[in-house]
Amino acid sequence: MNPAQGAPRPGPGPAPSERPSLIPYLLCELRTTILRADTIIFIVVIPLGMYLLFGTMASYSDVDAGRGNVNAVIMINMAAFSAAMAATTVAGSSAVELAGGWGRQMGLTPGGMRAYYLVKSAAGVLLSLVPTTLLFGAGAIMGARCDTPLVWINSFLGCLLPTIPFSLYGLAIGMWFPSQGAVGTAAASVTVWAFLSNIFMPLSGALLTIARYTPLYGAATLAQRPIMGDVINTATGVVHESPWIQVTNLVAWTLIIAAVCLLSRRRATARR
Repeated sequence: MNPAQGAPRPGPGPAPSERPSLIPYLLCELRTTILRADTIIFIVVIPLGMYLLFGTMASYSDVDAGRGNVNAVIMINMAAFSAAMAATTVAGSSAVELAGGWGRQMGLTPGGMRAYYLVKSAAGVLLSLVPTTLLFGAGAIMGARCDTPLVWINSFLGCLLPTIPFSLYGLAIGMWFPSQGAVGTAAASVTVWAFLSNIFMPLSGALLTIARYTPLYGAATLAQRPIMGDVINTATGVVHESPWIQVTNLVAWTLIIAAVCLLSRRRATARR
């Protein structure tokens, strides 16, 4: 070796563009969120209480409905609602963090704001498993009936569909609303969408037409399909509806809310 070249350099370290794992950040986010009192109230206590009130104490809970009974249908509706609430509440908490300057801190990390949004969305999806599992467990104990194990499994998976658009919905609320009221606004708005999506009570006429254009309708009715098929309960009877209406609703709202999140990315690092 030519002495002029100097001593050999040490082996190459990690590439400058290499990004750290997001798993520890995700686990920390889940642990912190689960321990919050408002999280337990919004995503566990309220949906479980509503299921026990309307699904198990009503005289009609044992009446046959599709491939199960009314009790199971109410259980599925409440589970879909709780999944949407969980995803929205977790992602909506970003408003408090961004107002405190966490967005600017994340902007300086290798992962940047993209990693922050990814972790928030993933935490919302994973946390929604908690109330969904609790509600299905309560349903199995309290008389919810599905004809086959496959209906149970498909219904459980269907109840997780609302987490797709509503994790993004929570992020959008968090980025556009003041931090003091973001979580409450997000939770209240999900309850309104649930009322307008034929979840809490059967709708009909103009209200049912409006329901088909609301963010929760597609995901909630797709969750019911394993047990109800193409039947939709309304205030004046039942109607048969193509799954493409529900799929289109779910995809369209997911894309719309994702576009809103992309448009508001610059607000995350701006001083409020």
